[in-house]
Amino acid sequence: MLIALLVFLILGAIVTLLPGAVMGYGCVAVSGSMSLRARIALLLFTAGATAATWLMLSHAWGLEAAILSFAATAASGALFLTIDISKRRAPRRPHPAWQVRN
Repeated sequence: MLIALLVFLILGAIVTLLPGAVMGYGCVAVSGSMSLRARIALLLFTAGATAATWLMLSHAWGLEAAILSFAATAASGALFLTIDISKRRAPRRPHPAWQVRN
């Protein structure tokens, strides 16, 4: 019985977190040409929209699902946004003292 409950909770978390994580990634991927402020605002709006969708769809676990979905969307979007920003940043030259001389 306990194992069935744990499996149910894990599957519920996956069903709740996976769409939020995909939405966070998609939001960052689509908004590549926008400024950083606009991308962050769009990410927070998307996270709020996914949370509101879970509030409307789920009756028994609505608040918990909304919180998990908001957190997953914001966290995955922030992660992919930092990766995208670091890729776009100009490469830095190493300090001259760090270069190996032959």
